[in-house]
Parts: sequence; C-alpha cells; structure tokens
Amino acid sequence: MKKILAVILLVLSCNCVIFAENVLSRGTFIQARIVDAIKSNQQNISPTIIVDNDVNIDGKVLIKRGTPIVAQIERKKARGCGRPGTLNVKFLTTEAVDGQTIILSGGTMSIEGDAKKGLAIGLGVGLGWFFWPGLGCLAIRGGQAEIPADTLINNIMVGNNYKINL
Repeated sequence: MKKILAVILLVLSCNCVIFAENVLSRGTFIQARIVDAIKSNQQNISPTIIVDNDVNIDGKVLIKRGTPIVAQIERKKARGCGRPGTLNVKFLTTEAVDGQTIILSGGTMSIEGDAKKGLAIGLGVGLGWFFWPGLGCLAIRGGQAEIPADTLINNIMVGNNYKINL
C-alpha cells in the first residue's frame, strides 16, 4: 500500500510541462532553399540559405519557413592547365521556434566546374613545339563551379532528438 501511495504521489508531483513538449526526432527531413547563387570564384561572400517549408509534427510548427540555415562553404577557384573550380557545401545548423539550435546532418553538396585539361595541355604542348608563346595555352583555366539561386536541397535531416517547447 505504501508503494502504491508513493507512486501516486510521484506521478502527481511531476510537472505537466513535460507532457506539453513536442519531440523533433532524429532523421526528420528539412527542405532548404539556396536564395543567392554560390560561385567558386566569389570569396568571402556568404549566401542566404533558408528552410523552404515549415517542419510540422502533429500539426504544430517546430521550425518555421524562412529560418536561416548556417552552412560551411569551401571554394576553390579554377586554375591553370584546365583545372576546374569546386564548391563543397555542408549544412550545419538551423533554429527551432523556441530558439534551440538544431544540428543538421546529410545534405552535403559537391559541385565541380567544366574541366578543360585536354584543351589546355593539347594546345600548350602542341603549339609549344612550333613556337614558344604557344606554351601560354597551359594557363587556360577550367570552368567555375556554380550553384544557381533558388536551388532546392531535399536531403537534409535533423541530427539529434530535440524537445521543442511551444
């Protein structure tokens, strides 16, 4: 009898706020939109990336549409001998409606520009046999990598489980 009474008192003393929390579970997909174009030859420019659709769980919005997403962007410019520019974008975090930082996983993008190695080496070596300024063709650069504006990314997921207070 004492055990039953103790259990009842324990249940009654629990805070009802625990039951009001909404769980954003690991693996929930988030759709993102790249608002500004990202180019491999633009250094120190951070593009705007946002959540494209509300993230709803049981009819409640846990992450609002338009919330910014923090991303890590690695750029390499196109170089001589026809080597192309590259872009690597990794989506890191966003924010829930209660202000919690939500860690993201997946959604890594790698884009490479047009390679022009054959053209640069062929012209550089081929023309270099006949006259030495032809070797300047080895300085031909590859194409720049670019992710156009309004690109949708569908493979971003929530990295951990979160309890969101509304």
